[in-house]
Amino acid sequence: MIITAIAFAALVHFTAKDADTTDAKAEWQQLFNGKDLEGWYENRFKHAPEWKIVDGVLVGHGGQGYLSSVEDYDNFELVVEARISDTGGGRGNSGVYFRCASHTDKTQEFPIGYEAQLDHGDGNNPTGSIYNLGSQGAKAPRFADLKDDEWVTMRIRVVGDHVQTWVNDKPAADCKLPEKDRLMTGSVLLQMHHKTGKVEFRKVEIRKLKVG
Repeated sequence: MIITAIAFAALVHFTAKDADTTDAKAEWQQLFNGKDLEGWYENRFKHAPEWKIVDGVLVGHGGQGYLSSVEDYDNFELVVEARISDTGGGRGNSGVYFRCASHTDKTQEFPIGYEAQLDHGDGNNPTGSIYNLGSQGAKAPRFADLKDDEWVTMRIRVVGDHVQTWVNDKPAADCKLPEKDRLMTGSVLLQMHHKTGKVEFRKVEIRKLKVG
């Protein structure tokens, strides 16, 4: 009887943890191939944003702009290794957007979608937060060990209306997307935030998840 109870408890735990997905065997796709911008297209907004590949690293600098994935994604797990800084002595700022609609209106500063924040100094939306979402759990804790000019790994998991993030393997955001104007699919965007800001990505990989 004790063994049965323990087994049942373990089953309940596993089911609750993984009910909204998972396909552990899903293949990872390298969104950034380390050589060029194949699979991406560029949106330029302010100043002279430029993306280039330097020693296998994707580097963005010079203004406000975005790289958008050609392919759209709905349920997925995304991992980036990123480094933010500011050449003007300010604070690094970037983000990884997901489920984005086409961002073609040059008067609209931010794309329509959701942003996993990369800004270690933002007290309202620290790194790992789902930027200004307003939902319970969307704000990540502020990790004191994060510093500009150092590499950080952020993992984003999106299934249905459930979003989770991890920063250097530590739990960050865990929230539900609001029902109003909820986006269920869209592109992935890498953000270049401002003129003196610099962002680097040495890994951008994704795997599609099956809901069931």
